[in-house]
Amino acid sequence: MAKQSINTERVATSANKLRAVNNNINNELHILQNKAGQLDRNWKSAASSVALTAMYRIFKQSEERTKVIQNYINMLEQQVNPGYINTESVNTHLADNFK
Repeated sequence: MAKQSINTERVATSANKLRAVNNNINNELHILQNKAGQLDRNWKSAASSVALTAMYRIFKQSEERTKVIQNYINMLEQQVNPGYINTESVNTHLADNFK
C-alpha cells in the first residue's frame, strides 16, 4: 500500500488563501452592488430592467458561491487537518506500543 500523507501546514495555508480570495470577490461584488443601486435609481427603461435583473441574479448566485467556499474552508480547518493530525497521533501511539 502506498504511503499517504497530508501536509497540514499547506492545508492551513490553502484555507487562508481561499478565505482571502473569497473575501476579495465579496468586496468587489459589494462595490458592484452599490453601483447597481445607483444605476437603478438613475436609469429607467426597459433595457435597465433587463440589465439590472441579470446583475441582481449574479449577486444572488454569488451568495451561494460564498457559502460553498466557506463550507469547504470549514471542512479543511475543522475536519481534514484535525482529523489527519489525530489519526497520525493515534497511529504513532499504537506503533510505539510495538517497539
